Amino acid sequence: MHLRYITCSGTNESTDIKGLINLLKKYQYFAEIGVQVSDKQSPKGGERLEWIHDLVHALKFADRTINAALHVNQGWVEQMCRGIVVPELEELIGLKNVMGLPFFSRIQLNFKLGRDDVSPNCADTLVTLQKHLNRRFILSFNESNERIVRELYLKGLWFDCLYDSSFGKGILPAFRAKPAFTHIVQGYAGGIDPENVTLELDKIARAIKNSPSHGVFYIDAESGLQGDDGYLSLEKCETYLIRAKNWAYEDDDDD
Repeated sequence: MHLRYITCSGTNESTDIKGLINLLKKYQYFAEIGVQVSDKQSPKGGERLEWIHDLVHALKFADRTINAALHVNQGWVEQMCRGIVVPELEELIGLKNVMGLPFFSRIQLNFKLGRDDVSPNCADTLVTLQKHLNRRFILSFNESNERIVRELYLKGLWFDCLYDSSFGKGILPAFRAKPAFTHIVQGYAGGIDPENVTLELDKIARAIKNSPSHGVFYIDAESGLQGDDGYLSLEKCETYLIRAKNWAYEDDDDD
């Protein structure tokens, strides 16, 4: 069993960059940030795009690298699934870190999360992803997009699979899904927060035990990391990170 990423999704222009970098420094191997972008969330000239560039600049100045995932939503992901990558998104994908490597090492496509109007076309989606095959892609797997995700898998696309039956709404599932695919990284989201993370990790471990997925997995939380103001709380992130990290070390000791 190997916990690879502890993802803090929802980092954006409301997140203090200095505080975020200090937090990630403490948990640099495990911690990953997830940044939500779309035509509505991050329009050209908008605060989110400016914040992302400021974060990249601050990390270069500090001579640091972090784990970062770009979560693509709404109109932008619908266009990607038609073979179109808008210039703003192409620019984000092209950002480099201080080592000259892609700043966003993973790209999550949130298509068909119960709100999109356009059903992805497998051929067009595959063409788009093949253009950026130097990245790890994350495909969210649930009842609304199971068909196309399985089709992409059978066509040889390599991706990390994120199980979220709540369609991004942060609701705890009745049970944690067993891996639907083999030999790829399994991700789990939905209702995870600093208070229940250890219990949920135990559930996930039971779900993937004895599966042929090699036991490599990650967790992703967003709504459970928000403070009373509705924005990401770095304090909650730290509690979530340390508890998940401690669980990972204890699990290694048990193996």
